[in-house]
Amino acid sequence: MKSFVFSLTLLFAVFACTQHSKPEIKEVSTTSQMNGKVIDGELSETSFSISGMMCKMGCAKTIETNLSRMEGVQEASVDFETSLATVIYNSSIVQTDDLVKTVTDTGVSYSVLNIASLSIEKAVCCAKKGCTKATCAKKKS
Repeated sequence: MKSFVFSLTLLFAVFACTQHSKPEIKEVSTTSQMNGKVIDGELSETSFSISGMMCKMGCAKTIETNLSRMEGVQEASVDFETSLATVIYNSSIVQTDDLVKTVTDTGVSYSVLNIASLSIEKAVCCAKKGCTKATCAKKKS
């Protein structure tokens, strides 16, 4: 009886593996074009200290991920070693109170200290012929 079950299992495995063909791999190429327009209006950068983090992967990475997933946040980084978080976000969508709430909602032991914000003006260089970094620097000032 054991040999019959073994033979049946082996037979099934052989036929099951040979019946499937390998999927065809297709290469797809895409191109994208930047038009030089500022899509997101007012960018701000906020840095703050986070107390209560115990580990790099569980605490810092989770807070960083939650901040990054917020609507309007372009970039978020949390450094466990210095307990410092830096977030670049659209200030017309996100406020610093929202960032603080996201951090404190991540875990009951986290608290935010020393919030410092600054506005970032994006320099957009013209897409016309003859535009140089010097020309864009003049426009910036």
